[in-house]
Amino acid sequence: MKELFVKIKNLSLITIVAGLAIGILLLLQPGETVQLVSMLCGITIIILGVGAWISYFSKVKSTILAILGTLAIISGIILCVKYKSIISVVLFLFGIFILISGIVDFVSAIEAKRNDLKSWIVSLIMAVATIILGLLVIVNPFDSMLVITRLLGAGLIIYAVMDLISFIQIKKIVKYNLSPQIDVDAVEHNDD
Repeated sequence: MKELFVKIKNLSLITIVAGLAIGILLLLQPGETVQLVSMLCGITIIILGVGAWISYFSKVKSTILAILGTLAIISGIILCVKYKSIISVVLFLFGIFILISGIVDFVSAIEAKRNDLKSWIVSLIMAVATIILGLLVIVNPFDSMLVITRLLGAGLIIYAVMDLISFIQIKKIVKYNLSPQIDVDAVEHNDD
């Protein structure tokens, strides 16, 4: 069981290195990293569309396959060319969702105060912070995306460091548990 645990934890080295590398990229170059990810996603969608058309011409003459292939190619091109607009729209909608959530939390905090709950002030502060965050994302979605991307990068770096510490601890535990134990209370008997 311990060996399996070590093998699984050894695989986490991949996630540690990847998390650290991606985290540093997101932290230092958020705009370029988002552009690269958008381009890679767009190219992947285009390849899927081309693959659908190849299947259409080589094997199956399905109209649905041709339509899906065409839609995939067009979507991939739009994603590659207009990724900032797409991200801005998604973040704008996300900002609206955050704002509505903050307003609901604000109303809940006021209700908590009316019912003499002690936690109402914490709820109120969190609600106001949520409303401000929602407004910031709505007003300036692309800059908000860069901040969110940097926070994600910092989170990935923290995750990688914590997972590395866990990896080292597990290695030490397994090494200690697998080493031969010496019984200090053992008495040597001489059968002469």
